[in-house]
Amino acid sequence: MELMLVLGILAVVSAIGYPLLQRRMTNGNLRLVARDMIGDFNHQRQRSMTGDATTSGSRVHRITLSLGTNSYTLQRCTGPEIPCNGWEDLQTKNLSAFGNDIVFDVGSNKTDSTIFDFQPRGTVTFLNNKSEGKIVLKNTRESTATLITNLSGRTSVDFSMQ
Repeated sequence: MELMLVLGILAVVSAIGYPLLQRRMTNGNLRLVARDMIGDFNHQRQRSMTGDATTSGSRVHRITLSLGTNSYTLQRCTGPEIPCNGWEDLQTKNLSAFGNDIVFDVGSNKTDSTIFDFQPRGTVTFLNNKSEGKIVLKNTRESTATLITNLSGRTSVDFSMQ
């Protein structure tokens, strides 16, 4: 009888706890991808400011979003001129590596920039000539992470968890 009571209590606790744990893991993946993207933005900015004496080309670096495939590519300019005419892909990252449910939120122009060019002074220019670039990530719980990069190259994130 005591064993049945303990099993019953375990079943109730599991039924309540599992959805909470799943929600926490889903939102944790969103936080993880947003922080990784901020790290990539800061790294590209740093690369453009310090340059690389071992490679030819300008110090301009770029992050290009591919909204259709939910991926982004880190790139380096291969030519000495600005604006750059040739790009070398350094790395491509897919959002699904952090969780299959994380995507760029493109509805109602929430993600409004797809190309971020980091200039040698650390400033950023955007393809659409705006004063800041915004990327919104969302998951299946409708939680969002909004990454905002301003002209000085500073990137911040604001989370809205559901």
